[in-house]
Amino acid sequence: MAVKAAAADKPGKATAKADEKPAPKPFTVGFNRRTSEGLFYGCIGIGIVFAAVSVVGGLPLLAPAAIAPFAMAYWHFPMIEKGKPQLGANEEGLYVERIGFIDWSAIRMTDVHRTKVRNNEQVKLHVLLTRSLEDAVSQAQTCPFWKKFMMRNWKRTPREHGRELIAINLHTLEADPEEILSRIRTFKFV
Repeated sequence: MAVKAAAADKPGKATAKADEKPAPKPFTVGFNRRTSEGLFYGCIGIGIVFAAVSVVGGLPLLAPAAIAPFAMAYWHFPMIEKGKPQLGANEEGLYVERIGFIDWSAIRMTDVHRTKVRNNEQVKLHVLLTRSLEDAVSQAQTCPFWKKFMMRNWKRTPREHGRELIAINLHTLEADPEEILSRIRTFKFV
């Protein structure tokens, strides 16, 4: 009888441990560089070709055509930067590049939204705030002036009652969108 009682206790303990939520673990994730390097370096190459043909061929009107590919490469430069996280989470809040840390208490809801454009699936993390973004940020991130004209991985949309929705592109990042959402929710609902 004692053996059965001990055996009965073990499944109960295993069930209790299985019901516990996983401890939140800080994480950061950056752009998927493999998909963006071709675009960046291709634009640089086309710009160099236009500039070289303009100089060597004596076609000064072709030189301004080099501006467009160089401008596209400049716009997409954040996608190839090494060591620059775009999204993350820790005890301080949800980190979004060029915003900073959004306080957990300011986040009302997080959800993943998927849309298809032709054959490409676009995945976004929607973060609904309980107040304006400026009031929700606990630690603002400063960025250099020249970076303000580069691509950012998020978009903010005003909502009713002073709330805002932050839509963060996940399809451009290196991690699985569902894993990102579950790791964020471990912090939010602790």
